[in-house]
Amino acid sequence: MSSYKNLPISHLEGYEINRQSMNTPLELESPAIDIMANFSNNTALMLFDEMSIEQATDLLKNTHMSKALVRNSLEQFVGIVTLADLQSSRVLSTANKLGVPRGDLTIAHLMTPKSECIGLQLQSVMSSTIGDVLATMHEQGTPYLLVIAHTNKEIVGMISAIDIAKSLHMPVQISPKPRNFQEVMAAVAHR
Repeated sequence: MSSYKNLPISHLEGYEINRQSMNTPLELESPAIDIMANFSNNTALMLFDEMSIEQATDLLKNTHMSKALVRNSLEQFVGIVTLADLQSSRVLSTANKLGVPRGDLTIAHLMTPKSECIGLQLQSVMSSTIGDVLATMHEQGTPYLLVIAHTNKEIVGMISAIDIAKSLHMPVQISPKPRNFQEVMAAVAHR
């Protein structure tokens, strides 16, 4: 630490919190960009697809994160995994289906693959509201949307239903849309 310098400090008596730094609470009519996790400001949590379910669960819990992007050994984006995915009944049903012990499962077995992820253009996010994004999530049946920059083909951020619920202090329930006949029948059976 010898190459770093100590900064001057001040005592805080007589100081108050800057009123402008106390953000006005977000609401459904707030700009959608205000709820986006911007990857240029904050690095997204990235996990390798071969990481065990146990390691991923511990890492998400210890970092207080509810979701992570998933990459392969070539550092390519391959999907998204959530803490809910890793703690759901899908873990045991996937292990049973594959005939492997639960401890042998990796993130790759439970993640939402890139092919099933949905993106919004950054320009659309910049001109929409949180309510618009939430309506899109409901329509698409997805609890998160990636934000993409069309010009350079990059994923620049993410908006999640969990972040909206926390920021707006309201419950948000997104029902997944069935993607195949088996999921349609399962959805009908649970009604």
